[in-house]
Amino acid sequence: MADPISCSITPWYTKRMSLMTLMFVGFGLYFLYDGFIGYPKKNAIYDEHVKFMEIQDEKAAFLEEGNTSSDWAKVVVEKGYPKQDDWIDYAADNGWPEEPPEKRYSTTDQFFFGALCCGIGLAILGTMMLNRGKVLRADGLSFTSPKGERVLFSSAHRIDKRKWDNKGLAYVHYWDEKEKERRAVIDDLKFGGADKILDRLLENFEGELVERVSTEAPSESTPESEDSETA
Repeated sequence: MADPISCSITPWYTKRMSLMTLMFVGFGLYFLYDGFIGYPKKNAIYDEHVKFMEIQDEKAAFLEEGNTSSDWAKVVVEKGYPKQDDWIDYAADNGWPEEPPEKRYSTTDQFFFGALCCGIGLAILGTMMLNRGKVLRADGLSFTSPKGERVLFSSAHRIDKRKWDNKGLAYVHYWDEKEKERRAVIDDLKFGGADKILDRLLENFEGELVERVSTEAPSESTPESEDSETA
């Protein structure tokens, strides 16, 4: 009787899922920051700049009517207008950038993408936590998927290994108890030692094996090689 094989989640899988979680949640928080804080600040500066320029237009019209700068100073005090006549000075006094925003920014997209990214990040985290204790097992007659599906080696009729070399994935097509075709996945990057399970399956396999097909064209034989073959 063959020794049982047990494959647990690999550190690579945990690290990858953790990084993806941090990436999406980080993007989400960045979007939400702009929605709640960043864009409202820019919009407030934009509104202040528009108001400031309107005041300057009002001042110019006031002086054109024959009023003096002293008269305008009284208007400034009465209406609480900024004492500065130059936007750069006014912005510096308030800690704003010299160049005001060119437009008002809508926060709707920021909230949408923020919620979307955070949702994806939390979904990835949830998937990682659900998979944390799962195991891929095999005995002498079958292997059992992390979902608890038992696949008899004798029921497998097709194995697709085309993604094995690059992604560590092998797809096993088999017949279940009701003679219905199903598919199980052997993931060597997710479950450490899954290659041993695949090797054991192949040792007991007599069906169709699909492997990576070489894309290199066969080299044409040279006249010298043809002569050597016929000699």
